[in-house]
Amino acid sequence: MTLTMPALPTMRSLREIIRSQAIQPMFQPVVRLEDGIVNAYEALARFDKSHFPGPAEAFAAAMAGGVGVELELVALERAFEHLGEMPAGAWMSANLSVEALLTPGVIATLLAHADRGIAVELTEHTQVHDYPSLIKVTEELRAAGILIAVDDAGAGFASLSHILQLRPDIIKLDITLTRGIDVDPVRMALARSLVGFAQDIGATLIAEGIETLAEHEKLRSLGVQLGQGYFMARPGPLPALAQITY
Repeated sequence: MTLTMPALPTMRSLREIIRSQAIQPMFQPVVRLEDGIVNAYEALARFDKSHFPGPAEAFAAAMAGGVGVELELVALERAFEHLGEMPAGAWMSANLSVEALLTPGVIATLLAHADRGIAVELTEHTQVHDYPSLIKVTEELRAAGILIAVDDAGAGFASLSHILQLRPDIIKLDITLTRGIDVDPVRMALARSLVGFAQDIGATLIAEGIETLAEHEKLRSLGVQLGQGYFMARPGPLPALAQITY
């Protein structure tokens, strides 16, 4: 994929965001489908819409402009400022690209918070050319107590390669697999097989993008224990310290 250098005003916006750490973290709960109790929160970055219409555009522009890892690190640091607000027993999950995860500053930030209950979600959708280096980092993080998650399982070859190479603690089902699963026998069969696979390797399975009661109930009946999506809660500030259910 060829990346085009962003226009100068866009680069100015990116550098100002990085300098001033102008990222607002939002958090979407990951809940037990059986009873709605929160097990985790995924940290998501939000930007001033006058600069970027959404986070995908901001991170894409940053990557094209050569400051992608810097922006990811700012988002990580801003999210970790809220670790003290997490409900007891819940972990915070942060999204990182493979490039960011191989960067010493990002590794140091993660290790500095390793005892706070955190997980790293790998968001890479392209082929990884240096799995030995990536595995070395993920094993170091795991040894320190950080959970390793592979995002978007079922969405393509990259996520399957991550699962086979990294042996993650958490596997997240992609929204394309979750959407309409209540009426699609093929999606049901694939989800059922991933439930068994996750159990066999000792991983936790999380369904993303649950938007209807029917999807929620079908995933629960298939044995998926955890999920997140607009049906339960949209991203927002962390709630007051308490045991939260949805």
